[in-house]
Amino acid sequence: MSTYKLIYFDIRAKAELARLMFAYQGQEYEDSRISMEEWPALKPKMPFGQVPVLEVDGRMLSESVAITNYLARKFGLYGSTEFETFEVDQVVGITQDMWKVIVDWIHENDETRKAALQKENEEKHFPKYLAALEKILKTNGNAFFVGSQLSYADLAAFDAMDIQVPDSVVDQFPLVKANRELVRTHDKLKAYIASRKEAAL
Repeated sequence: MSTYKLIYFDIRAKAELARLMFAYQGQEYEDSRISMEEWPALKPKMPFGQVPVLEVDGRMLSESVAITNYLARKFGLYGSTEFETFEVDQVVGITQDMWKVIVDWIHENDETRKAALQKENEEKHFPKYLAALEKILKTNGNAFFVGSQLSYADLAAFDAMDIQVPDSVVDQFPLVKANRELVRTHDKLKAYIASRKEAAL
């Protein structure tokens, strides 16, 4: 049986989707949360000088999307056919587009500009992406994005909405809202989600 160690800062951001996958799978792993004080000494030891890094039996895997793709395949969350795998990738692609505008907001230090980006995200970008997700759910015809069970796609959508997308935007898309609640209250996930501390990222 493989052993896993996930190395990242004590925030959600780029590592939380992997943590959600571990929680769903019920897979034990070491959740190594490093401090900014520790980072300079650890950085040269990381494959590309960045985190998250996932150690699998001592082998270091880097790049957050590559890590979650690997875990999705390992845990059977990547669809059961080639077409379903495409559908998962389609949803993950939308969530990555969401993350781009969220990261722009996170990295903006000017408070006036930051407020403007938040307004732009809530009025323009988030509705566009959630409308695409709503359409996918409607086409699939059940509570999930792909097939008839929870997949990488559902977890990725939940994670992308988790920090910055306000309820007032999500409420405009009833199928997306229901899917988000399905993930939040899923028997394999609710205890982990409820145990998380409040986070700005």
